[in-house]
Amino acid sequence: MPIPVDPKRLRKALELLRAAGPQGITKEAFRRGLSIRGDRATVSDKTVERCIKRLNEDDGNIESVMRGGRRVFIMHDPPPWDLQVSPEAKLALRMATLALCQSGTLLWQEHLSFIEEVADSHMSIPDRGLFTQLDRAIHVSGGSEDSVEGPSAEILGPILAALADSRRIRVEYLAAGRVEPVIHDVVPYAITHDLFAGGAYLLSWSPHNHFVTPLRLNRIARIEVLPVLGIVDHPEKLDRAKKYSIGGWFSSQAPFQVAVRVHGKGWVQSLLDCPPALPDYDPTPEDGGRSLLVKFRTNRPEGALRWVLQFGECAEILEPGSLRAAIRTKLEKALATYPADPTNLG
Repeated sequence: MPIPVDPKRLRKALELLRAAGPQGITKEAFRRGLSIRGDRATVSDKTVERCIKRLNEDDGNIESVMRGGRRVFIMHDPPPWDLQVSPEAKLALRMATLALCQSGTLLWQEHLSFIEEVADSHMSIPDRGLFTQLDRAIHVSGGSEDSVEGPSAEILGPILAALADSRRIRVEYLAAGRVEPVIHDVVPYAITHDLFAGGAYLLSWSPHNHFVTPLRLNRIARIEVLPVLGIVDHPEKLDRAKKYSIGGWFSSQAPFQVAVRVHGKGWVQSLLDCPPALPDYDPTPEDGGRSLLVKFRTNRPEGALRWVLQFGECAEILEPGSLRAAIRTKLEKALATYPADPTNLG
C-alpha cells in the first residue's frame, strides 16, 4: 500500500526537486520549502522521508546522497503521473513561439520536434495532441532551413547560460569564405532572427576593440562560457545594431531615413495587408492607392538595397541621395549582364 502523503505537499516536493536541478537540494532547504501556506513551522524529517519514499514508490528516481556532511536529494526522473511541463520545456516552448510569430521559416518543424524531445517525460496527453495537430496543420513555403550544426544544445545551451549569468564566451567561428575558424572572445547580447536574410544571429560585444560583433549561429563551430563577467561598455551601440538591422547587416552607427515610392496595385496591397518588419516603418498611400510612399530607418545601406531591389521597376528610392545613386549603379551592372543581343553572352 502506498505511503499516504498530502497531494499538495507531494506536488510541492516535485517543484522543489525540479527547481534544484542536477545539483540537488539539501534536506534543510527541502524541509523549509515543503511548508504549505498556513504552517507556522517547517515540516518534520519524517514528512520529508515520506515524500521521498512516496515519489520513489510511484516509479520516480530520487537519489539521496551525503555531500559535505549534509543530506542532499537529487531527482533524476519524476514519477510517470507528473504532467507538469519542465522549465526546460517551457523555455523551448517560448523560443518556438517567438520563431512561429516572427520568422515564418522551415525552422518551425525543428522547434516542434525539440519541444517534444525535451518535454518527453513531462508533457500531458492533451499537450501531446496539440503538438501533433500543429505538426500536421503547419505548412510553410518560401522559408529557409538554417540549422545549427551538431546538437543545438551544444551551441544554444552555453549562449543562454552566458546571457543568464552575464558571462563572456569564447567562440570558434568560421566566417564566410574562410577555411579556418577564428577565435572570438565576446559578450553575448541577444539572439536575433532576420527574415530578410533568413538566418539566426548572435549579436555580441567585443570588449577588446569595443565593437559590435554579429555571429551567425550556423557558423559557430564551438563555444565555451568563460569565468569572466561580461561587461558591455556601450549598450546603446548594441541597441542600435539590433533595432536598425535589415538583412543581417549590423551597425552601431546612428540610423538614417530611407524613403521609397512603390507602385503597382499588387505590391501596394501586399504591403498594406502584410507590412514588413522594417525599423520605424511608415507607409502612406498616394494617388488614390495606386502607389505607396514607404519610409523606414536603418544604419547600413545593404539591407535597404536588398529590400528595394525585390520590387524591380515598381520601386524608386527618393532619399537619401547616396542610396539612390547606389541602386542606380547596381541596376546598371545588372542590365549589363543581359545584352540586347541574346547571342552575345560573353
